[in-house]
Amino acid sequence: MVHSFRAPLSWVAFAGAGALAASLTMGGCEEPLPPTKLSGQVHLTLLHTSDVHSRLFPYNLQIGQVDAGLGLGEVNTIANVGGIARMSHIIGRERARSGRVLHIDGGDCFQGAPVFNFFYGEAEIRSLSAMGADAMLIANHEFDSGARNLGVQLQKWATFPALAANYQLEDPTMPGASPLGTVFEPYQVFDAQGLRVAVIGMANLSSLSSIFDAPNRLGITPLNTTQIAQAYVDLLRPSVDVIVMISHLGLENDEEMIETTTGIDVVLGGHNHIVLQPPKKVRDCSQLFDEEKQSYYIEVDGPTSGEKLRRYCKPRDVVLAHSGAFAKFVGRLDLVVTNDERDLPPKCDPNAAQEACYDPINGFEVLTNDYTLFPVNESVPQDPIVASLLEPYAQGLDTLANLELLVGYAPDGSRRFSTSGGDSPLGNMIATAMWLRLGIQTDFSLTNTTGIRADFVPGPISVEQMYNVFPFDNSITKMQLSGVEIQQLFDFVARRSAGRGCVSQVQIGGARIVIDCTTQTASGIFIGPMLEEGTDDKAVKCLTDEDCPGKVFGQCDVENELCWQPIEPFGAYELATSNYLAGGGSGFRVLQRNTTQFDTKVQQRDALIDYIRGGNPCGASSSGELRSCSTDADCGCKEGGDPSLCNVEPGAYVCACPDAVTESESCSTTPGKSCGGEGACVLATCRAEVAAFQRETCDAAPNSDIQKSCLDSVSPCAAAGEQCKFLACVDRGLGNFSDGRLRMVGQ
Repeated sequence: MVHSFRAPLSWVAFAGAGALAASLTMGGCEEPLPPTKLSGQVHLTLLHTSDVHSRLFPYNLQIGQVDAGLGLGEVNTIANVGGIARMSHIIGRERARSGRVLHIDGGDCFQGAPVFNFFYGEAEIRSLSAMGADAMLIANHEFDSGARNLGVQLQKWATFPALAANYQLEDPTMPGASPLGTVFEPYQVFDAQGLRVAVIGMANLSSLSSIFDAPNRLGITPLNTTQIAQAYVDLLRPSVDVIVMISHLGLENDEEMIETTTGIDVVLGGHNHIVLQPPKKVRDCSQLFDEEKQSYYIEVDGPTSGEKLRRYCKPRDVVLAHSGAFAKFVGRLDLVVTNDERDLPPKCDPNAAQEACYDPINGFEVLTNDYTLFPVNESVPQDPIVASLLEPYAQGLDTLANLELLVGYAPDGSRRFSTSGGDSPLGNMIATAMWLRLGIQTDFSLTNTTGIRADFVPGPISVEQMYNVFPFDNSITKMQLSGVEIQQLFDFVARRSAGRGCVSQVQIGGARIVIDCTTQTASGIFIGPMLEEGTDDKAVKCLTDEDCPGKVFGQCDVENELCWQPIEPFGAYELATSNYLAGGGSGFRVLQRNTTQFDTKVQQRDALIDYIRGGNPCGASSSGELRSCSTDADCGCKEGGDPSLCNVEPGAYVCACPDAVTESESCSTTPGKSCGGEGACVLATCRAEVAAFQRETCDAAPNSDIQKSCLDSVSPCAAAGEQCKFLACVDRGLGNFSDGRLRMVGQ
């Protein structure tokens, strides 16, 4: 059985170890910690989830190489994954398999699916409570609907402590106080069958601008990671056996925290949406070395302001685990810990002349670790308690938003990332939708790559998928920029992209850019096609950059054979971007300080929906017309017919009309039936997959009789054929491809 001991709330805001010591004398613990009873080798299990991002309901995902390698499904197939009821089943099952176990969530359970847009985190907190989470870290997206909302949801629904040790909280209207201080705690101590485990929360700092600035001004002051981590370790070490850091700092910051502190046993990380399989082992107390004393050390604050003192220490292996994101995996970390120095190596560093490795102040040291990653896919049943809890929210979403309304059909899907690190197919469509939106129509557009949260899975695209791609209710803001400001803007993009593996952190429309990751500058910026002198609309043609007047790398748009115009330093240009970036989000200060901003109130999500709906159906001519037909044979390659039909596989297109289709899984055309010239040639996969999408609604009916009645009334195959006659085809015709408008060099 696991018991927890809560930290005094007055400890949430502090400036260092001195404040911690003062807090101890003011209130003390709510109940005394039991004396150590265990000795020798002890087993401890830590269950870890993180970055669920509101994926409470199962969803379809095109499996990539990484997820396939981790066991989520077969590569390039579409699998039904995620869902917090499935996660709860795994967690409950693993609890039953271990006697000494804790489930810790790493934060960012908010934001990422429509359930958050309409219920503001209530369903997420209730689900975590229902599955019996022992603690939850507060991360950046928990603030997406404001601090007050976060406090309300935690106070109403949380049965677990919410942790954040590295935030100093202060209400701007009440200096020295904060309502969040009543719901946040820096750490929690658990009595796991006699093993005292301290869990310390290290909240996100890299995205703090999104929760610090208006309109979500929270009065949060970030505290130094190393100082705060070490201060809490020093506070807790004398009275606990194991110290676990639950972190949302990101992988690099997790590693640095470990290397600059001493005494941490395990770090469970998040924020980067990655899986570490197996977990890393990072040496603590390993960043600073004293050549004279031939010993490692850490720096701690001295008695006077700014003074740093050296504390010499022995490097130890710290286990660092990340368990992925979007409810795709649950991580299980099994530890064997011991306080018997005979179980441990005689020396921490075999090459160093020092005493035995074991230090009694560290309590139990990690002897061995074993990590198991559980994929959350269709093979996992749902926890009926959590599934029942979520049912009213699912029904509420059906009432509040028609999420199953179809927007288009994507034969091959659309990826939000590019293999080259530059412009992506989905990014190009989004940027173009903003740039060309009626009433906006600026010179160019820009949005952040990380704001695009999901790919389009091949098949029908619903409104729900649009929420998954754009969970944030960001609107489009217009502003005027000079050429100098544009250069500053993209130089910042270059610096930010170079620091993230030379992967572009923006997607653009109406422009062409070359980003040099070596020099961290934008070496070529072009906006608008170049016109021939003396003409108003005749563009300069090219096949290579050498054909353009400037002969600058990246100037020729090879796809359209057009030269682009270099920016003029003192020219005036109009930009369309998100209100998040316009407000300085993700560090875009060059936009934040612009005084010409105008928020159009048109949401990026709506702009993309309207842009897709304006496209032509699959198989349509350039004028948007589908070929008329009587039978499927009319939709194939034949002499004197449409030559484009000879470039597709036989049977790729079928003749769709309600009276000539058989209601079956394949939606085959009824033998001997003719549409009498009233049919239209549609993509066969469109008809079959849209029909399957419609059947899912009937499959959710409580019994087989209602399911049959539903299918009879819907007639999925017939209805799907009619829908495919006007559903927009998300293909190259809508710009669903990478065209080199954003080139990354120097990788």
